[in-house]
Amino acid sequence: MRLKYLVIFFLGFLCFAQSTAGRTIPEIIDVGIFSGERINRFNFTVTHGRYLVCNNNHEKLLELTPFSTITFERKGSEFNIIRNDSVLYTEKEIRLQGAAFHNSFILNPSNRDLELRGYDGDLKIDVKNESFFLINSVPFESYVAGTVQWESGFNHHDNFYQVQAIIIRTYALRNLERHSHEGFHLCDKVHCQAYYGKSTEASIIAAVNTCRGEVVVDRNGNLLNTVYHANCGGETVNSEDLWTEALPYLRSDKDTYCTDMPGSHWQATISARELGNFLQQRYRYNPTENEWKGITGFRQSSRRHYLDPGERVHLRHIREHFGLRSTYFSIRIEGENLLLTGKGYGHGVGLCQEGAMQRARHGHSREEILKFYYRNTSIQYLETEEVW
Repeated sequence: MRLKYLVIFFLGFLCFAQSTAGRTIPEIIDVGIFSGERINRFNFTVTHGRYLVCNNNHEKLLELTPFSTITFERKGSEFNIIRNDSVLYTEKEIRLQGAAFHNSFILNPSNRDLELRGYDGDLKIDVKNESFFLINSVPFESYVAGTVQWESGFNHHDNFYQVQAIIIRTYALRNLERHSHEGFHLCDKVHCQAYYGKSTEASIIAAVNTCRGEVVVDRNGNLLNTVYHANCGGETVNSEDLWTEALPYLRSDKDTYCTDMPGSHWQATISARELGNFLQQRYRYNPTENEWKGITGFRQSSRRHYLDPGERVHLRHIREHFGLRSTYFSIRIEGENLLLTGKGYGHGVGLCQEGAMQRARHGHSREEILKFYYRNTSIQYLETEEVW
């Protein structure tokens, strides 16, 4: 089993109702790829179909067939298009447009820390902030399949993959305008959902096609904020315990299905001095001797959200500062260090991926899984808008 612990985190928790009445799913969406990476040179290779290289005036510069490779190299605010070591064109913006029924390609950046990635659809190339600015115009359901693979990994039950596809589709639609001011819909980072290329797994693609167009909605027909995480440690979290708004479908509950999974337990060691410095610098909090005893003997049999009885120190801030897997931990002092023994992986709100995996293996339907993690909700089918 490979579970990608690419857990969705949020800087805020803005919850605007989004009704599905009259709504359709876009056939194509624009996704900013290699977001946050500084790329100055990469190879583009056709793996399936045929591509037209068109400039900003919609003029065809090149036609690429399978296994054709061209290189893009940034030069200031422009870039060279190179083939066989010869510069063919210098442009500021182009589009590689698929010209067959199914088109896919590989991008291979020259950066040593970046691996090649495969994509379906088209590619828009521009230069911004001294780097290539890349947008993948991709069929929406191909985006969903790719995201399921990168957020979930391989070798899981079909019902789990369908559940993951439904919540990924719902989350994407609910946040579709997040990057509209930048010229695309979603980015490929975890706050929009991890999308590092097309799915290569037949079982994932089949599961996505089985539940094509399905989303999860509340009693009023509004798209849910379908947040999820790797492992809740046996107990999920209310939305307001971590963010700002109490949502009726994001309620804390015991979840025994994840407690024997790989992400269910962890340990970490930090120095007592580091924790003391953090409390002083973040909160101006200098614990008394009795308070320090309480902190260094902190226990969680059920989830708590603050380190101290006065509810000054939020466990979320400790998790973020020390890079811990979750806020569900207990503390024991060991000399000058503190041993943190924890449960779970991620923020704990919404669907627990490893719990959902086990539920699917034990015969739970996708409806049963979704209703456990998102209360009083249902699956709804949306049509895909046609693009001519």
